Amino acid sequence: MTREQALEKAIEAVEYGKSRGLQVEFSAEDATRTDRPFLKRVFGEVAKAGADRIDIPDTVGYSTPEYFAEITRDAIEATKLPISVHCHNDFGLAVANSLSGIRAGAQCAHVTINGIGERAGNAALEEFVMALKCLQYDKKYETGIKSELLYETSRFVSKTVGIQVQPNKAIVGDNAFGHESGIHTHGVLSNPLTYEPISPELVGRKRWLQVGKHAGIHGMNAMLAEYGIKPTDIQSKQILDKVKNLGDQGKQVTDVELLSIASNILGEKGIKRIVQLTGFSVSTGIGTMPYAFVKLNIDGKDFIGTDYGVGPVDAALNAIQKITGQISELKIKDYGLASISGGSTALCEVTIRVEDGQGNSVSAKSIGEDIVTTSVQAVIDGINRIMLKKMLNQKKIQN
Repeated sequence: MTREQALEKAIEAVEYGKSRGLQVEFSAEDATRTDRPFLKRVFGEVAKAGADRIDIPDTVGYSTPEYFAEITRDAIEATKLPISVHCHNDFGLAVANSLSGIRAGAQCAHVTINGIGERAGNAALEEFVMALKCLQYDKKYETGIKSELLYETSRFVSKTVGIQVQPNKAIVGDNAFGHESGIHTHGVLSNPLTYEPISPELVGRKRWLQVGKHAGIHGMNAMLAEYGIKPTDIQSKQILDKVKNLGDQGKQVTDVELLSIASNILGEKGIKRIVQLTGFSVSTGIGTMPYAFVKLNIDGKDFIGTDYGVGPVDAALNAIQKITGQISELKIKDYGLASISGGSTALCEVTIRVEDGQGNSVSAKSIGEDIVTTSVQAVIDGINRIMLKKMLNQKKIQN
């Protein structure tokens, strides 16, 4: 097809849509790799044919922000119509190109939650919205998006479509508001803006601290304080030394392990357990759906949960979530399983993260021979810690 034939087809398509009473947005496929004068000519001709708006697609994510701004201005000049931009992320520039188009005069950007899309994805709604809301521009942009619902929406979409959000993703990634480095945790505890561009609550998040080989005393003590633990300076150093030793071995130090280390050094028998596992069984087999029965004692009251799952572990965790969802809106956010020895009697290591309705999260780890039992124990440990944290926070508010 020649250029003239392509132009003729574009005009015919617009005229056909208008003849049927439709609103027509003309989208020039692969616009950013098209000869610029020809692209501008096409935009002008389809506008004359009756197009209501123009879309500029960066179909293979090939443009730079500077060039995208130039062709956006070309489209505005040639058509005097509202302009949309549709950017792909093949070179990681989808959001930058979308912002560039908007700043050059475009009125609409095509975006997707979590940046989900063909190949490397599209411009991420959450990044685009927060950039317009928070970055310094010469004018103010309003999107009408409730930013405090961004994280909840991201998690819902991720779970629904089965595509996990990478931990280091901006705005909605697990690590976006997480801190481990001693310098960073000290700074963010003194003034959050030191190492955070925005408040996590603005996007429905909570700040979290983690201990590891880069941890410092201030951050570690802040984590312990959430559980009502206040070690002396000497005890803090002893706890930190053990934490760093684990971190140097390449191990992730969970909240439960930190509390266990602190408990040993402080000479306490253990941290209060609000949740006790008092009954547990699973059934599974070929031709039957895995089923679990769980009985928990929560702060002196007995609760029973039963549920099915795709496997015995899933069934057991579903049964636990049935109970905790009624009591405290607790959810099992992440689940990881690893083998740490070989053979049929191999030990397994289960790491989980539990989250409450306010976005507070706690990690826990358990090691054992039976995958199902070990998984249940890890979850119960995590639930205990997050409920203890919540109980202490409520006491602080009351006082």
